[in-house]
Amino acid sequence: MKTRTRAILATAVAFLLLAAAVGAGLNAVFTVTHVQAEFSTCSPAGDEDARRLRTELDAFVGKSTTFLDLDDVAEAVTKYPHFRVERAEKRYPSTVYVSVAERKETFSYLQEDGMYAVLDEEGEFLEAREDNGNRLAGENILLEGLSLTREGGTVQGKYFAELLEIARAFASALGEFRANVVSVSLIGNTSDERNDFLRFRMREGVVIDLGNPALLPALKAEAAIVRYLSLGDEARVFGFITVVDGREEGEVSADYSRDARLD
Repeated sequence: MKTRTRAILATAVAFLLLAAAVGAGLNAVFTVTHVQAEFSTCSPAGDEDARRLRTELDAFVGKSTTFLDLDDVAEAVTKYPHFRVERAEKRYPSTVYVSVAERKETFSYLQEDGMYAVLDEEGEFLEAREDNGNRLAGENILLEGLSLTREGGTVQGKYFAELLEIARAFASALGEFRANVVSVSLIGNTSDERNDFLRFRMREGVVIDLGNPALLPALKAEAAIVRYLSLGDEARVFGFITVVDGREEGEVSADYSRDARLD
């Protein structure tokens, strides 16, 4: 009986030792030995942030590949508000891959506390700062009169969604939106949307007044761009391009004049 008990105990111990050895082997195989981080940046400040973040991501080396939570990797990136995670994945047995892109500063508006809220090209909040300087060069496009509010990273305001749609149309035709537009203001802000205009001050000097922006914003933006590109160098220095609804449904008109249509 004692011999049988010893045999059972020996078998159990051998099994435990084998399980421990297998576990140790698996842990050695499925352990992060490399964090492959790829960065897409658009500014010198973004390059510097990327260097710091790359060092911080190396802290995941030595973690279990199996039990590593990729949300923890994403959380490390959120400490840098100008970055967003494009892709994160485990590449077994021992690599974690993460692709990170810099969010491009584009817009800003003045908050009640006197700080500028800086937004990316998709209208998402990045940070608040004392000046309107862009971290790449120049200044961000200043938004005025849109009664913008923010909850977390989400910004809302009258015609803000339409403004982003217009901005995409401008960028598609002109390239870098911020290279052409200095500021955007809401003119009118009445109870009748037909009397409201979004005013785009272009860098050369000409102003684009886009009327009733809630209706056909992308189509009006395209008409404004066609008229803008048709102007000679002298005409772009001053004057107004006014874009309004056409007589027929789905039509718009874009006219240029030396004087504004509205005060």
